[in-house]
Amino acid sequence: MAGILKHLAGIETPETLVFGITGRQGRSKSRLMKKYGTHIIAGCTPGKGGQEIDGVPVFNSAAEAVEAFPRLNTAVLFVPAGAVKKAAMDAIDAGLAFLVLAADGVPVHDEIILKEYAATRDTVYLGPNTVGLLDTDGYLFGLIGGSATWAKRNYLPGKVGVISRSGGLSQLLGAFHCRPDLPGLRSDGSFGPLWGDDFPGVSAVVCVGGDPVPGVSILDAARAFEKDPRTEVIAVYGETGTTQENDLARAVTAGEISKPIVVFLGGKFTQAGVAQSHAGAMIRNKEESWGAKKEALETAGITVVERPDAVFGAVLGKLD
Repeated sequence: MAGILKHLAGIETPETLVFGITGRQGRSKSRLMKKYGTHIIAGCTPGKGGQEIDGVPVFNSAAEAVEAFPRLNTAVLFVPAGAVKKAAMDAIDAGLAFLVLAADGVPVHDEIILKEYAATRDTVYLGPNTVGLLDTDGYLFGLIGGSATWAKRNYLPGKVGVISRSGGLSQLLGAFHCRPDLPGLRSDGSFGPLWGDDFPGVSAVVCVGGDPVPGVSILDAARAFEKDPRTEVIAVYGETGTTQENDLARAVTAGEISKPIVVFLGGKFTQAGVAQSHAGAMIRNKEESWGAKKEALETAGITVVERPDAVFGAVLGKLD
């Protein structure tokens, strides 16, 4: 059950700690993750150690949880934005190798400190401001799918690795690659079903989040999919702001990423200095603009589409 985590964080079998498991979101999303197949073996809420939530023991700190369950190696944090830095550092100090930081609104200053802190340890984290990660090998970290039943029915094993800076686009690009008879624009210019029951499916869906200082970047996720034997094509949702798409283009040009990539690039009509729907989508310099990113991606040989529904036909063309 290693899946994409083997290539993101060197984890073969994820064993998970949930921060904030006693809260409303932590409790409900833990149930979703467990029903999907995630091994949640402990929870953490300071001051509430000794409780049990749905049979999962709760500890006051990550260190206490790891002492009780040394096999813990992953954590999902459902904590308020202002508590993310402290909770994540607690998890890092406890030796957990992979974290998902779901919260939106984490201060950029905290993100920078956390990025530098994690760089000195053996920890990889996803987010902040992310719906998480889903691997069709059987685990889910975060809130992708809404319900375990829906997620199991709509995210099916296959050949496409999905990377997105948006929660909504993470789910759309993932689920629609698993939909029989999906209509779309075909290579001959006609409109109709792109495939029948032989849909391409997905290997994993990785939402890197919409913040300006992400832990796992688009390039980090692409490097993991490059190593993943299940993945034949990488589908990406990118947008203005940050240099993540530019970094991806440079890596492809350098030969670091060889698998075909399709990018839906959002933000064509955004203006520099204007806050967009994601905190990380603000254009601060020319390299972060839509035009510069499109040129960099296409120069590297990456297919760029301007509509989300164009992704699927483009992906199919890479699989033919």
